[in-house]
Amino acid sequence: MITAVVGSGGKTSLIHTLKDKYIKEGKKVFVTTTTHMLIEPDTVLSDDAEEIIRKLEETGYVMAGVPEGIKISSLSEETYKAVCYHADEVLVEADGSKHLPIKYPNDKEPVYPENTDKVIVVCGLHALGKPAKDVAFRLEYVKKCLDISDDTVITPEHIQKLIRKGYMENLEGKYMNTEIYAAHDGSMYQRAIAALLKSDMDVSLIKEEWFAPKPVLMILGGGHVSKELSEFASRLDYRIHVMDPRPEFADIKRFPEAEKVICDSFDNLKDYLVPGGFYTVVTSGHKDDYICVKTVLESDYRYVGMIGSRGKVAKTVNRLKEEGASDEKIKTLHAPIGLPIGAVTPGEIAVSILSEIIQEKNRISSSSVSSELLNSKENGVLCIIIEKTGSAPRGVGSMMLVTHDGQIDTIGGGPIEYAAFTDARRDSSCCIRHYELGSSESAKLGMICGGTCSVLFLPV
Repeated sequence: MITAVVGSGGKTSLIHTLKDKYIKEGKKVFVTTTTHMLIEPDTVLSDDAEEIIRKLEETGYVMAGVPEGIKISSLSEETYKAVCYHADEVLVEADGSKHLPIKYPNDKEPVYPENTDKVIVVCGLHALGKPAKDVAFRLEYVKKCLDISDDTVITPEHIQKLIRKGYMENLEGKYMNTEIYAAHDGSMYQRAIAALLKSDMDVSLIKEEWFAPKPVLMILGGGHVSKELSEFASRLDYRIHVMDPRPEFADIKRFPEAEKVICDSFDNLKDYLVPGGFYTVVTSGHKDDYICVKTVLESDYRYVGMIGSRGKVAKTVNRLKEEGASDEKIKTLHAPIGLPIGAVTPGEIAVSILSEIIQEKNRISSSSVSSELLNSKENGVLCIIIEKTGSAPRGVGSMMLVTHDGQIDTIGGGPIEYAAFTDARRDSSCCIRHYELGSSESAKLGMICGGTCSVLFLPV
């Protein structure tokens, strides 16, 4: 089998992974290039077919090429074909990218050997979220293909278009045996994108925010309500930060669930803010409450709420307006904090606050992914709800990982989850399956509610 590896952002690493796999299978492996590769230990720096074949027969593996500085270049056609005859697997690096993760080839690239059986197109997902000018080889070609500027931040859609336009369209009808390989950082989001790219399915089916780590809840103040709030929030998969200027209240023994306990003046709150955080202002006095609210409103936040009477809230709002806070920002302040459930005790107040935070969090996205799933390195099938209507059990973005031994997380439990679990175990292909809850199919699932649910299945 002659495999040409092209693209950018991980070709050499993939070649070595495949090489190790084939050697374990007892196959003789020949690695070379039609462009350039860095010289490695034990590389045969020669165009002598007999020397290369002798090394292959002795060790079961040979990497060879003509020396050119710190790299090797292509062998002569005669030598290349002679060595291929003696090898079980031939891996050819047939493209260049100067270690950058994405590229668009010029008219002379890639350089496929005539006897190529299979092509693997490689891209590097560490380009995601970075400006094109920092991650693209043949930048002008990339910009023209994508119609973007130097500073455009690369998205999965950009990478998919580069693969399709730069490689796949040119391969149609020429090499039927073609694969896409996306090098990733091991995060569940990039593993999911890699699965979609490999199957040439639309990468816009999923959203990055579905894979966000659990949010930070920053509790400003260390009193009785804060203690209850921290304890309850720890059960809801929040990362808890507590801040209070008083050492006896800013104590990790008082808040054992907290990721951070900060003892500092609220005048320095800006130094501890977390982008997209949830903030509860429950300090010991009006002055500190105001400092905290003003500081948070000037930052990037998902939620900010302040405890206090309506009179106190009115005074705080008036002062914010006097000091230039916009009406748009002030409208985002939840004050008095919490849902109006008649809460009296610190525990009840904590419940009302968390209820409001949950409501606000799920107003934008109802997905809820555990840290266990996001941090999992297990292989399996990732099942994601990508569309729902009616009273399907969980929201869009909810997901579970079906592994060899069981599952991590949930997409709602009950018959739908069981059906998805069974389907994932039966067929690990990349696909979308639709579950009808308002038809005769619902009877098979034991459902009496209406609606539909579409689940994306991704082998990761």
